[in-house]
Amino acid sequence: MTLAQDQLSSAADGGPPLRRLLRLRPDVVVEADGDDVELTHPWGRQRVRALGTATVTRLARLAAQDLDADAAAQGPDGGRLARLLERFPFLVTTVLADPAGNPLATAVPIARSAALSPAASPPAASPDVPAQTPVVLSRFAYLRRLPEENSGACVVESPLAYYRVTLHQPSAGAFVAALTSLRTVAQASAVAGLPVAAGEQLAGLLAGTGFLEPAAGAGSGNDPALWDFHDLLFHSRSRAGRHDYPSGGVFAHPDQPQLPAVPGAGPREDGPGVDLPVPEWAQVVARDPAFSEVLEGRRSVRSYGDAPVTLDQLGELLYRAARVRRIIPGDPESPTAYDIVDRPYPAGGSTGELEVYLSVADCAGLEPGVYRYDAAAHRLQPRHWSGAADEAAFRELLTAAWRATDCTVEPQVLITVTSRFGRLSWKYSQIAYALTLKHVGVLYQTLYLVATAMGLGPCGLGSGDTDAAARALGLDWTSESSVGEFLIGSRPDGPRAVGRGFADVVAESREGAN
Repeated sequence: MTLAQDQLSSAADGGPPLRRLLRLRPDVVVEADGDDVELTHPWGRQRVRALGTATVTRLARLAAQDLDADAAAQGPDGGRLARLLERFPFLVTTVLADPAGNPLATAVPIARSAALSPAASPPAASPDVPAQTPVVLSRFAYLRRLPEENSGACVVESPLAYYRVTLHQPSAGAFVAALTSLRTVAQASAVAGLPVAAGEQLAGLLAGTGFLEPAAGAGSGNDPALWDFHDLLFHSRSRAGRHDYPSGGVFAHPDQPQLPAVPGAGPREDGPGVDLPVPEWAQVVARDPAFSEVLEGRRSVRSYGDAPVTLDQLGELLYRAARVRRIIPGDPESPTAYDIVDRPYPAGGSTGELEVYLSVADCAGLEPGVYRYDAAAHRLQPRHWSGAADEAAFRELLTAAWRATDCTVEPQVLITVTSRFGRLSWKYSQIAYALTLKHVGVLYQTLYLVATAMGLGPCGLGSGDTDAAARALGLDWTSESSVGEFLIGSRPDGPRAVGRGFADVVAESREGAN
C-alpha cells in the first residue's frame, strides 16, 4: 500500500489528520467464553471475567481488523473496551494511516513492559509533538530494512524501547533519518517531504514508543552513559525481556545443512600433521596438585622461563582442556537432531562449535608457524603460508598479543579460539553469539586450571584482531572467526605456583561494614 500524497497534503492544509488505528498483535489469541475472555500471547495468558457480550465481541473483532482509537472509548459497552486495552497495552499495536487506511507507521509492542508514554486517552494514542518543538533521535535507535517483506518497509528499533516501529513509506524513514540532528518537527517534516501535521503525529508516536531523546519532552528516559550502542543492543537482544523475536533452541534454519561436528581439513593443510602424545592418566593424577591448590593458585603469567614450552606440554594441555572426548550421533530421522560433541568443558547444546589454532613462535619440538588443533585426532595440522601476506598476518597476531601483555613478554604460543557460528545458529536464535562467548569463558577457565596444574604460564587476552586472524589462519571470518586469544608459555624457574590457603577480604569487608 502507498500513502496518498494528496491526502497527506490536505492534512498539512488543515484537512483530516492521520488516523490512529488499533489492532491486537497478530499472535494474540482471543477465546471467548460467554461474558469472559481468555487472551493468550507470547508472554503468558490472561483471563478477564464479566466483560459483557458487547465488549467480548468487539475485542474478538480487534484481533482481525483495525479500529479507530477514538472509537475504542465509544460504543455500546460504555468505554469498557478502551479500559481493557489500557490494562493490556503490550498487546495493542498502533498504526498511523491516511484516511483510506494506508499505513505510514506501525508501533508494535515487543515486551511485556510495553506501554506508550506519556499515558494518554484514548489508549495507544501518544500526544502529537508540536511543529516547533526541537526533537532528536535516541543515540541507541537504529534503522534497518525488513528482509521478510517486499513492500520496501523498514523498522526503527532500540534496546531502550519496548516497541518496534515499522515505517511503511520512504517519507517516514526519511523523517526518522532527519532526526539524527536536532531539528524541529516542522524542519524534519520538510526534509522528509511530509506534511507538518503528519510529522507532528509521527513524532508523537516516536516519542511515546521511546525513540526520541528526553529533550523532546518524552521518550526513553535517561541516557545510559556507560553503555556503548553495540553492547547494549547485544545485551538486550541476547536475553529475554526486551524483544519478541524467537529465542533459544528454535531450529530456525531447517533448510540449511548442518555443519559437521568435527571439521575436516581446511585450506593450506597439505602434508602430514603432528600427532601429539596422549598423557597417561595415572601419571597426571599422581603429579597434579589438589584442586583447591590449583584454583587458588591460578594467575595470569606474563613472564616466561629461559626454556620454552615443549611439544609434550602443549599436547597434554590441549588433550586435557580441548580435545573431543566423544561424539554422540543424532537421530538421522529427526529434522532437529545433530551430533553431540563432548569436550572437557561444558557447552550449551554440546554443539562443539569452538576450534583451537596455534600461532607458535617458540616451542621445543615444534616448528614456528600456524597450526589447527584436530581435537578428535589429537593432532596439530600445519596451515602453511601461501605467501608473504599470510606470514605477515601471523606476525600481526603475535605482535598484538605482545602488546596485550603491556609489551612485557615475547609470546611463545598464542592460542586463537574460533567459533564455527553455524553449529550454534542452526539451532539457536538470538542467543547464538552470546552462547559462544560463554563457551569461550569456560574454555579459558579450563585452560587456566590445567596450565596451572601443569606448572605452565597461562594468560587470557581481552581482545584480538578478527581480520588478521582470518588472514593468518585462512578463514572466512563470517563463517568461522576468532572469539578469544590465550597465551601459553613456560613458567619462570621456582616453586610451582599453587595456593597454600584461601585468600580473601571477607574479614576486612565485614569489619568495614560494622
